[in-house]
Amino acid sequence: MRHLISTLLAFIVISSCWSQSAPDAFQQMLTDLDIDESNLGFRPKGYWTRYPDPQDIPFKMLAFDDLFSEPQRIYDFVRVMALSVEDYLHPDYLTGEDRGNSKGLLKTVYYCGIRNASAEFRDYSASLWAELDEKEPLLIAIKSIYERTDRVYRFNAMGTASDFPLIERDLRAAIQPLHLDVRKAVARTVVHLTDAYKWRQTAMRNVDYQKAAACWRLRQLGETQFDGLEYFPQLEDCAKDIDINSIYYAGCKLLESGEMLADTLTALLQRRDIDWKEQQLNVLTPIGRIVIGSPDNDRHFYSDLLLIIDPGGDDTYTGAVGSTPSLDIPVSLALDLSGNDNYINEDEFLPAQGAAIFGAGVLIDLEGNDQYQSTRLGQGAAMLGIGVLADMDGDDKYDLWTSGQGAAYFGIGVAIDNRGDDKYKLWGDGQGYGGVGGVGTLVNRTGDDHYWCEPLSANVFRPDYHSKDGKKNYSYAQGCGIGRRGDITDGHSWAGGIGTLIDLTGDDLYESANWSLGCGYWYGMGFVWDGDGNDKYHSENWTQACGAHFCIGALIDEGGDDEHFVPGSQSAGLGFGHDFTIALLLNKGGNDHYKIFNDGLGYAINMSQVFFFDTAGNDRYETQGGHNYGMNNFQQYNPPIIGAFPLLYADQICLFADLSGQDAYTAIDRESSRKTPDPDMYDGTTRYFPTPPERALLSNKRYFGLARDFEFYSGGEIDYFRDKMAKRSEEFKE
Repeated sequence: MRHLISTLLAFIVISSCWSQSAPDAFQQMLTDLDIDESNLGFRPKGYWTRYPDPQDIPFKMLAFDDLFSEPQRIYDFVRVMALSVEDYLHPDYLTGEDRGNSKGLLKTVYYCGIRNASAEFRDYSASLWAELDEKEPLLIAIKSIYERTDRVYRFNAMGTASDFPLIERDLRAAIQPLHLDVRKAVARTVVHLTDAYKWRQTAMRNVDYQKAAACWRLRQLGETQFDGLEYFPQLEDCAKDIDINSIYYAGCKLLESGEMLADTLTALLQRRDIDWKEQQLNVLTPIGRIVIGSPDNDRHFYSDLLLIIDPGGDDTYTGAVGSTPSLDIPVSLALDLSGNDNYINEDEFLPAQGAAIFGAGVLIDLEGNDQYQSTRLGQGAAMLGIGVLADMDGDDKYDLWTSGQGAAYFGIGVAIDNRGDDKYKLWGDGQGYGGVGGVGTLVNRTGDDHYWCEPLSANVFRPDYHSKDGKKNYSYAQGCGIGRRGDITDGHSWAGGIGTLIDLTGDDLYESANWSLGCGYWYGMGFVWDGDGNDKYHSENWTQACGAHFCIGALIDEGGDDEHFVPGSQSAGLGFGHDFTIALLLNKGGNDHYKIFNDGLGYAINMSQVFFFDTAGNDRYETQGGHNYGMNNFQQYNPPIIGAFPLLYADQICLFADLSGQDAYTAIDRESSRKTPDPDMYDGTTRYFPTPPERALLSNKRYFGLARDFEFYSGGEIDYFRDKMAKRSEEFKE
């Protein structure tokens, strides 16, 4: 009996050890294909004829080459951004004892924006410093602006002081009603903004002013650059000549200073000895207007603001609030402490609501159910600058034409919404959009949110020829990185940026048309990370972990019962790649429903690598013909023609895997819409593309496709997609 028990115990231990050390699903599939980690990704060479060598493509993002050669690191790369949102916007972090040093907004923007654009910063602080005059802090702070900008503060003529204008007298009279502690708080911020202005001026030292002025009115880059429809030499010159890190540094100062001011004023609002109806101000300075509103319902009509503060009330803001209105007012900070506010901009050429061109613009709204409405370049957007919109609480509505809600060209645009059930409406080019040389990120921490990008060209005319009769639009939205494909026009090819959409929790709805939801194009990278909730992803074509022409696209969903629908008649998505694309669709939990009309679910063509993994749940898959489940086009260009010469030196890898659950695979007839069980895909299926006999006949054998439903998977969590980072707070709080 003892011998039997000992034998059983030994068997259990051995079985347990085997289970822990057994290859995970990804490793098993690579082994079954007789390849390993070294086959993953692409490492282009200069002798790859006709291949647009990445060494010759300007404005490429720092992470591109390495993620392109190591796609197994995509999850970790995106997870760091998502974790920064969870850590630094966590309520305990934002209200903790270390609040004076926490800098939650600065750190979030660093990890979700700045670090992706420049490796020359760390996330410590913006090095703020202000020495204030004890008696007249605000007056002296404003006076220093005149001194720094070489403007006259006290007029004189013929050896005597002028009778007017009397700048100091007028400023002192305007400041006099303010409580001394309010003066100090505002003065400290003015000193910081003046320092930010100095750094912006430093950034422009080599930029030709006429070229900068010509760039200022460019507002249709998203529509014109993807296929090189128009070349702007002045934009390329400015992008090369600007000291962009000095502008990013100015943006850091605005972020940290704005957060510090918000904390200080929030505390002062509780003071009974301060009458906030008396704490109003409206004065001009050489670098912009300084305004303090009232606790009532104010209407602010300004487009020349250096700083605007409003302590409360349901306010209306018109114009370039928290944005750079001109080349002469290049830094702007807006802070609204409470109220259900309405932000409106109807000027198509005015950046608004946390946006910047050749400068830095920040808008912080602490609480209230707010509405944001603008046209082009707004709501967390930038061109050759840094723009941030941070709404910290409330059920908010965002409405924009193009280029915003986390979008940038040659700069950084970040839109942050911390709490609430929010609605985003967009024509295109936004909601986490990295245009040429740009980093655009949309962050939404909690709430049941709706992301909508107009799908119909009949409503907004952005028709994509990849849709039948051009009825559906180019979206370029919801985690999308798009470059300038100049190889088919003028030979000026610019790399796309990084577009990222991060949503931590909530039952969310994503709606868009083509080129969206974790999509890349021409050296661009597009990422979507959704943490928890029963989400719906509804889009049309080139979407949901997809891309074309030397790019990366990924959609990662960490939990919930989700819908992934791609019903377009010419659809490609749900893990699809064309022409050296890396695509990853990872769904880590829940009973999910996938539906696609045409090509996807781990399908790739022309030497792309696509990875589709659903790790848990009883899932449903519906297809209507097309190519799916790990297929590839190994028959084409085999042997390769002259133009396809690089295919000899790369591996095409297509993996589809469902790891657990009782899954249903359904085929839908296109003509009758009749549904039947898929004869080729079911629980326990393994399919190879090409099959071993087919491979033996190929001239170029570097094609690897495998679809597998793991009916009884016991290999443990996939290491490539394992959460490896420590969290600051164990409990997630809304």
